[in-house]
Amino acid sequence: MKLAYVASLTTAVMICGASAMAQITVDGTCDAGYGNPKAAQSVHTGFGNATDGVTSFANGSELDAGYAKIDADNGFLYLFLAGNLESNFNKLDLFIDSDTTGGQNEIRSDNADIDYNGLNKMGRGPALDANGAPILDGDGNPVVYAGLKFDTGFAADFCLMTTIGGSPEVVQYANIAQMLTDGGGIGAYLGNGAFSGPTGVNLIDDQVYGCQLSISNANTGGVSGDSANPGSGCGVITGIEIRIPLALLAWDGSSEIKICAFINGQGHDYVSNQVLGSLPLGSGNLGGDGVGGGFGGLTGALRGIDFAAIDGDQFFSATGPDVCGSVCLGDLNDDKVVDSSDMGSLLGVFGLCAPGTPGDFNEDQVIDSADLGSMLGVFGACP
Repeated sequence: MKLAYVASLTTAVMICGASAMAQITVDGTCDAGYGNPKAAQSVHTGFGNATDGVTSFANGSELDAGYAKIDADNGFLYLFLAGNLESNFNKLDLFIDSDTTGGQNEIRSDNADIDYNGLNKMGRGPALDANGAPILDGDGNPVVYAGLKFDTGFAADFCLMTTIGGSPEVVQYANIAQMLTDGGGIGAYLGNGAFSGPTGVNLIDDQVYGCQLSISNANTGGVSGDSANPGSGCGVITGIEIRIPLALLAWDGSSEIKICAFINGQGHDYVSNQVLGSLPLGSGNLGGDGVGGGFGGLTGALRGIDFAAIDGDQFFSATGPDVCGSVCLGDLNDDKVVDSSDMGSLLGVFGLCAPGTPGDFNEDQVIDSADLGSMLGVFGACP
């Protein structure tokens, strides 16, 4: 992992706070310095809608929005993924394309061994039987399983995996790895960070590679668990926060930094529908075969996942266009029309006053008749 020259970039538009130059603290809460999100979720969660509202334990997973900030002056990439990570050892698998050359568009199976070989389980490689011997086809040739494939134009150079679980104390764990074009590379366990009670903040503060991670599972807003009324990922300000030194990414100071993140099963072998950038509206869990089925096992567990075959980009750019700020008022499910579905979602949270609750259009911390009037005033197709 080599040190790269980095250039200064700035972000002007804000949604989490008031100043683009505000300090970012890794604590699972969106700081002002992130600006607007670069990706927003439009799909209901198939991995459980979190309803507990405490910092540590969560009974569901969702990725509501993706924020990114390149702090070139201090040499860090900050990522904030609004939402929740269920505390049952499901995984957040995050991939970064930081270089215009090299990397892996299809995950290989000869990368560094991290998180019980979780990265290589997603990779292309030979099928093995229960004894570890290659499985042969009818002509005597080794059967080779495909690996997870990213969108065209995305070749991962870096992988970060994090998970939380445990009882009675919930703990976060994290791993990182290079993803070199020809495989190999360095991998590392970053350590763990325990929560100080159900409402306390946790922190993984890695002193070797300089990474930091924290999670707040306090969110109860964002997308729902109902495919008919998915809601919107905009407005959520707690979630998974990560700091990565730009040196680990070997960034050249000018290449676009692209991020792909998704919630995966406990064994990195069953992908949910919580992907950023978002899957198409109404999509179910991808599983291992791309349509909700599973394979399990070692290499090729995700041999049916091909993001290039799915509409839209299942990644976002750290310097890409802002989202959420342009969402039309009242369109709670982001289907570009304000209709009875949005009205039903609003009435379902009527009277709630939790900060960030979708539908609080005048931001007075309560969903009431004023918000209902605002929705009726824009009923119909978005402009």
